[in-house]
Order: sequence, then structure tokens, then C-alpha cells
Amino acid sequence: MTDKNVSIMNIGSMGYLPQVFKKIENEKKLNIVYLGGSITMGCNATKTELRYVDRSAKWWQTNFPDAEISYFNAGIGATTSQFGVARVQEHVLDKQPDLVFVEFSVNDSSSPLFMETYESLVRRLLKAESVKAVVLINNLFYDTGTNAQGIHNAIGLHYDLPIVSVRNYIFPEIQLGNVCLADYTADMLHPTDLGHKMIADLICNLLDTEYSYYKKLGAEKKPSLPEPFTASRYEDAQRFQNYSCSPVMEGFEPDTHAAEQWSDPFKGGWIAHKQGSCIKFNVSGSIIMLQYRKTINKPAPVAYAVIDGDRQNKVLLDANFDEDWGDLCCLDEIYSGAKGEHTVEIVIDTEGKENSDFMLISVITANK
Repeated sequence: MTDKNVSIMNIGSMGYLPQVFKKIENEKKLNIVYLGGSITMGCNATKTELRYVDRSAKWWQTNFPDAEISYFNAGIGATTSQFGVARVQEHVLDKQPDLVFVEFSVNDSSSPLFMETYESLVRRLLKAESVKAVVLINNLFYDTGTNAQGIHNAIGLHYDLPIVSVRNYIFPEIQLGNVCLADYTADMLHPTDLGHKMIADLICNLLDTEYSYYKKLGAEKKPSLPEPFTASRYEDAQRFQNYSCSPVMEGFEPDTHAAEQWSDPFKGGWIAHKQGSCIKFNVSGSIIMLQYRKTINKPAPVAYAVIDGDRQNKVLLDANFDEDWGDLCCLDEIYSGAKGEHTVEIVIDTEGKENSDFMLISVITANK
């Protein structure tokens, strides 16, 4: 196989991971969060301990056996950095992590939007007092090599972050026919147990390399943030759900189904079925996004959103999902414009079948 070092796209500033090594040596404690999509969540790993998250977290216990290591898996399937920056406070920063791994390179597309949401997420993490380092991970579609590492790593290099590219390691071997794809992935996206081991091995190789530098050179001060590479307008994104706001409802009601695990994205929102049902929010921001469920339980309801009473420019929210692998937590930006107070009204326009509700999961705003 190729030398693992080809996966290291950037070592990063000596003020990032070396600060983590310094903390664990001095305090014998470390708190890690992994933020990402279904690969981070562990899709297709046969056991929890075989996920790349759990495998790579063992590096710290191996190298610092007397330390108290805690880690949290904040992976949610089929989600992007646009949702990541909206949930980062609750799912990541509230846990006071020292180190955060970020993995969205197969869910984001290579577009200006996701370059901006990714940078907004990175800046939000780096601004947090507890966060000493952020490590970027580039996974891939194994058959085509497609991912968003071009735009993601442009952001990573702008902030001189450590970057691990799984694509740079495995894809040349695939192209040369040196590996059997079925050994690494069953669906050309989600890793098998061997695929998860490969990702973990590449992360551990980065940590080995960085730690060797730290032992020779020590740690520098955490770098100051440079000016943003993009407009970074999503940096202060806030997410509102049924436990954090009180909208006016006619026909909608809070969703209270019991979620089996925290990573179930279809919870904490509001549901309705009948035509004409509406829910109205008063929000503040220059960007407004709605998160709702697209479902395979069709026909599903179709709704529309109205900003500041402007029904001529209402936004369609179609809950019918045209894929068959499961329901999608869909995130649509419905407004970008003037800062200030706005009203957001969601109305059911067309009913679905009897047992198919429209589910509004959250309202997200940004105000930069």
C-alpha cells in the first residue's frame, strides 16, 4: 500500500495539536468530539468499537495510559456543514472539548455555499475557549474519488489546520487496481470494518507524526484567527426547536416521539397533517433556514413558507422524498437579506396520505 504520509495534507500549526499534547501531559485529562455525517456515526461498522471514531480515540489511551480520556461521537447521517454549524453549540461546544475532528467531505458539495458554511463552522470551533485544535478529515466516494476536499482544504490551509485525506491515500490504489473495493466499502461510500480501520490508521499516523514534532519542538501559542476567507455569514447560526421557542400554532403541535438515540435528527420539532395548518415564528437574522423531513412515506404533505407576509414569493417545502434509502433531514435556506426582525410562517398546502405528517424539525437563523 501507499505510504500513509500521503494522507497528511497539512501538519498544521505547532499551536494546535501540540497544545493538546501539552494539556494531556500536564493535566492527565482530554475531551474529544468527532463531528460529521454517517461515516462518523459509524454506518456499516459491525460493532461500536470498530468505528473509526472509537479506533482512533484509542491512540490517546495507548500513548497516555495514565490519563482520563473521554470522547463523544457527534455524527448524524446525511448531514452537511450547513447543519453542523447550526448544531455545533449544543452537540459539540457545550461538551467543552479540547480537540474536535470534522468530517463532512462527502456530504458537502464543492460549492461556494459549503465553503462558507464549512469556514463558519471552523471559525466557530477555533473561537471556543476550550478548543485547542481542530483536525479535518476528507473521506470519499470510493468509486469516483469525489469529495469536497478542494474547498474544505482551502479553508484548512487558510487556518493552518491539520488535515487527513483518506482520498489521497486509498484512491490511487483503487485506480491502479491494487485493492479490492468490496474489502473497504459495500456501497462505494460507507466503510466496512476494514475501511473504518484504514481511516483510524491514517488519523493515528497524523497523531504519531505531530507528537514526534512536539517532543522535539514543544508547543507554540494557539494562533490568532486570520480574516475570513469567505463572508463566513453562518458563524453565529442559532437553531430553534420546540424546547427553545414558542411559535403560534394552528393545526401544528410539538413532536414528542421518543428518539432511541441522540443522533436521530427527526425530533424536537412540530408536526401537522391537515391542509391550512400553520405555524408562525418571530425571528431575528439576515439568513433564515428551515429544517424539515423529506419522507419515503408517500404521498406526503406539501407546505410552503412565507417570509414577512410576502405570499407572492412563498417557498415550496415538499416532504416527498424521491430516494428510497430512508427519510432525509432536509435543510433549505429560505431567506438571505436585511438584518432585523422577521416573521416566518409555514402552511400546509396539500395533504398527504392519512399517516404521513409534515414534520418541521427546526428553524435556523444567522445574523452576521
